[in-house]
Amino acid sequence: SFNRAGGRCEACEGMGQRCIEMHFLPDVWIECESCGGSRYVPETLEVLYRGKSIADVLNMRVSEALAHFENVPKVCKMLQTLDDVGLGYVQLGQAAPTLSAGEAQRVKLAAELGRPSTGKTVYLLDEPTTGLHFDDLGKLLGVLHRLVDLGNTCICVEHNLDVVKTADWVIDLGPEAGEAGGLIVVEGTPEEVARTKGSHTGTALAPVLLAGPTEERQMHRPGQPDLRDLTSAAMLDPGEDVPMPWERDGLAWHTVDHVDSKGQPVEWDTDVLVWLVENVASLGSFEPTDWNHRTRIEIKAHGSKPWFSHILTGGKDLMEVAIRVPEGTFKPTDLRRRLAIKTLDERADLPIYGHWNRMRRRAVTGGWEEWRLYLRDFRDVSRRAFRSFLKTAVAAYAQKLAETEADPALAQPWTADGRAWHLSQNSVAKCQVARWKPTLLLALIGRFKAIEPGLEVDWGTKTAVLIALPGKKRWIAKIVTNIGRGLRVELRAPTGALTPTRIERLGQDTEIKTQDGYDRIVFWIRSLGANDSKQLADVWRRCTSSTAEQRLQTA
Repeated sequence: SFNRAGGRCEACEGMGQRCIEMHFLPDVWIECESCGGSRYVPETLEVLYRGKSIADVLNMRVSEALAHFENVPKVCKMLQTLDDVGLGYVQLGQAAPTLSAGEAQRVKLAAELGRPSTGKTVYLLDEPTTGLHFDDLGKLLGVLHRLVDLGNTCICVEHNLDVVKTADWVIDLGPEAGEAGGLIVVEGTPEEVARTKGSHTGTALAPVLLAGPTEERQMHRPGQPDLRDLTSAAMLDPGEDVPMPWERDGLAWHTVDHVDSKGQPVEWDTDVLVWLVENVASLGSFEPTDWNHRTRIEIKAHGSKPWFSHILTGGKDLMEVAIRVPEGTFKPTDLRRRLAIKTLDERADLPIYGHWNRMRRRAVTGGWEEWRLYLRDFRDVSRRAFRSFLKTAVAAYAQKLAETEADPALAQPWTADGRAWHLSQNSVAKCQVARWKPTLLLALIGRFKAIEPGLEVDWGTKTAVLIALPGKKRWIAKIVTNIGRGLRVELRAPTGALTPTRIERLGQDTEIKTQDGYDRIVFWIRSLGANDSKQLADVWRRCTSSTAEQRLQTA
């Protein structure tokens, strides 16, 4: 049983040491008598991964931890970014105030690399090479170049010539220091700075560039395999080493001492969960109940079918039950009256409040609807009425599956008549309002065909219409039709062929997303007037070209 601090030692508040303040003398640090400097209570230290406790892990250097967690891709990826910026020697449990300024900056860089890149960030670094070993300088430069290749901008205040010589653009401030400086002496590529007379930076940089060597630098592309990706791909499933509790015994996880998504004990009655699953299983032909997810239990028919029920167990106060049935199976007013689930305010015995209806209907695509019920205990369940509800739901679910097996077009109508499917707007979620008209889709396709006759249009996918060049299998344009706010158009273009100003009149929220080997041009349209036909034609010509860009930099 962990304490409120999440298993940390309460005597030293997880610091492992205590400081004795003495007047006129330095602070004296002594080891905590309760935890012996480990920072955690004994119960926490009993939990081991590959023979190491959390205290042992915090004493590891990044490079050691990288080897220890080689089978855990998520952890390994973050540790790899720390090692990439030259911090492999730092202990995981090292206090932040003990890091140098350069180390602190590189920790922030590693954190940025661990996040999804937007390609729209400016990084300002002040002497990031401070305290960095020469062997690790190449790692730092690789990180900076990777950020730039993803579309970001890195501005470095730096005197290290190995950094300066690899920059795309150098701004030399001077000519001297202090009051004799502050002016831009020269700005340009490293080669231009080296040729400038009166530039101290250029004077020092010229022999470095002359010494070489030079080589072509490979640009980093999102999705491009690199050492980290190849390592992760070869990793073992961490579940083979240390399976999670819900993977070892899902039934016990969800019903015995179960905790919510925040790790707190749940308040709802797990007996209701067991009763519900047993009743559903007895009413129809289902696959064995899938308990092996942390916060979800799934019940579905045999084979690759839509699920019948998802029971979400991650809530602290209420268990959420989703039942999927064909549209119109139940009349909402009649069903709410039969099940008679009270609001939270009507349950005077509960420490939670709310006047909202704990039975909600949600329409989904494909002729289905979901009923969401939020249950606390058996006082919310009239067993006879609830079993009758489940019996009707299971029978309707089975009948719907039988009908779709007899006529596959009922399950995937876009395969039978994709044109009618997309123009009907049935792919748009029922909870959204379609703010575009079907005629807009036809007009937009017509505009593409006017630019290049003979285009092949594929209507046979569920959420988008694909457009390809004659005789080509890969689409070059995609019109997404399942979103209410408008049609989302995506164009495939050669990398670097287009800039934001060249696509700004295509529609709303135009953007360029870099993919593996190409750029994806994205924009939204709700009316044809928002699309500039001349710019669309220019963009189309550039998308169908095969231009490529290469960069040559000093190594």
